[in-house]
Amino acid sequence: MTALLTIRSLTAGYGKLAILHDISLEVEDGTMLAVIGPNGAGKTTLASAIMGLVRVMAGEIRFDGQDITNRPTQDIARLGIGYVPQTRNVFGSLSVEENLKISATTLPKAQHRAGIEAVFERFPRLAERRRQSGRSLSGGERQMLAIGSALITEPRMLVLDEPITGLSPQLTHEVSRGIADISQAGVTVIWVVEENPQEIIGLSDEVVVMSTGTISLRQPAEQLLAAENFRELFLGV
Repeated sequence: MTALLTIRSLTAGYGKLAILHDISLEVEDGTMLAVIGPNGAGKTTLASAIMGLVRVMAGEIRFDGQDITNRPTQDIARLGIGYVPQTRNVFGSLSVEENLKISATTLPKAQHRAGIEAVFERFPRLAERRRQSGRSLSGGERQMLAIGSALITEPRMLVLDEPITGLSPQLTHEVSRGIADISQAGVTVIWVVEENPQEIIGLSDEVVVMSTGTISLRQPAEQLLAAENFRELFLGV
């Protein structure tokens, strides 16, 4: 398979403080990669570095052969990477449909309605709430809306930062299955995992374990799930 995302010798962080240290990683086209590790391991910083939200101090990030290191986030998105941060990912004062309309503005006008309806088809719960404000939605519904907004432009890769953290078991399953369907449709997914790691890894192809800003292990998902020290790998203890 071909690497869609290539990271080489990446050091990145905030101001002069490096959080990631000499990370190298390839993500193959059409796969789902789960990123796990204890709090403070650098998982969110890795997602942010890919999207140009933190400063890359050394190394490079390439997407589909193009150097995206330290490029503006909007340029990275235009190249075909969708991003869903954990918080502040919808406009609370706007309705569900209005949120989607804003995301659809990057499409040709003739495709706006089709893009919005495709999101409603993927997440029927959003169609039922199309006129509700973003702030009135449950946590799981907001995550569905954020993911749907990111999908409207039909990105080749989707970066998700803890999309199921704090959700009820029912909504965790619903959102997780929706993401799995997106992956099975051919979208490459990088999924930062904070809760329910076994369920998410079970939907993934490969897993990266992070610890103190480095990658300590990369394994096929099935192999990691079978590891006797799985809890220690996830918690870093």
